[in-house]
Amino acid sequence: MLELNVNSKSPAAITGALKKIKEMISSGSITKSTPIHIVLEPGHYTESIKYNLSNPITIESVPGTKPENCIISSNNCEAFNPGLSNRGVFVIGANATKVNLKNFSIKNEHEKNGENTISPEDSAEALVWANATGSLVCSGMIFSGRQNVLTLKGNTCFINSKVYGDVNIISGDVDIALFENCSIKVREDNRGDFEAYVVNSQALSKGKGFIFADCVFDGESRKKSMIYVCRTDGKGSAESEKNWDNIALLNCKISENFSPELVWDSDMDLEVFPRGNVKSGIREYNTKTFNEKDPTPVEVDTSRRNIKCYTLTDDDYFKNYASRYLILQDTALEVTN
Repeated sequence: MLELNVNSKSPAAITGALKKIKEMISSGSITKSTPIHIVLEPGHYTESIKYNLSNPITIESVPGTKPENCIISSNNCEAFNPGLSNRGVFVIGANATKVNLKNFSIKNEHEKNGENTISPEDSAEALVWANATGSLVCSGMIFSGRQNVLTLKGNTCFINSKVYGDVNIISGDVDIALFENCSIKVREDNRGDFEAYVVNSQALSKGKGFIFADCVFDGESRKKSMIYVCRTDGKGSAESEKNWDNIALLNCKISENFSPELVWDSDMDLEVFPRGNVKSGIREYNTKTFNEKDPTPVEVDTSRRNIKCYTLTDDDYFKNYASRYLILQDTALEVTN
């Protein structure tokens, strides 16, 4: 294993460390499969980072450091640097194999300017996992931004992490994206009173989609607009390999500031596909709600859910979702955290 320590006092310190690794591979000092371990000293790293090597890599802050005291940030977006591989703060490419991120923050500081609820030029990821074959595991992380905070592919897992954003916060054509014991906070839109959405799923039909287990969804209230857990693009179908609205909410707590419909579908003008069932679609189990005045969670009334939503039975849950093992079986993810 190659061990590297990085200090924020050096300009572009993390980018420099990754460049050094690439040079060591080219020179034969290490192989393309040598595991990499990078330890970040507390501080503020102002840079945009790309990692696209096959070496398994773990990047973490010094043990005992709070994630809010070790921050990677930049102001980046589609308008500045077009393309998914260019506009994020931390972009991980298709050649990566196993990536572990632990106990630090990634922040995209871009403030939106577009006049529409979702403006392409304001796409500004904190993290892009542009990888369909490897695995990404994030634990104790904080991700923050505005639009498109996390864009994901393939197989990912987020544990004990926090995600902050205001629209299309989590999206992508995933096989599985498991969020376990995570906090998702919808911020006020920096431009005013706009509708907000947490998940924009383009999940692959063969996969399990976005799964939130024991997570909390909170949101700063709007005056007129609504906050939704998810929105559909209306592009999914039985013939499509992706664009499925594949989202599971398991033992989650959802603020009363969210729409009781859960799903935005443009007043039924867009198709939500597939209809929720045991294995796919929008499904939930043991959802509770809370409000700002009394955070004590109470049973939620699901009578106003979108017609395509499905409530899992006890039998459904205990056969398929009651443990991390059950959720991740038959996937490419191996999580030891």
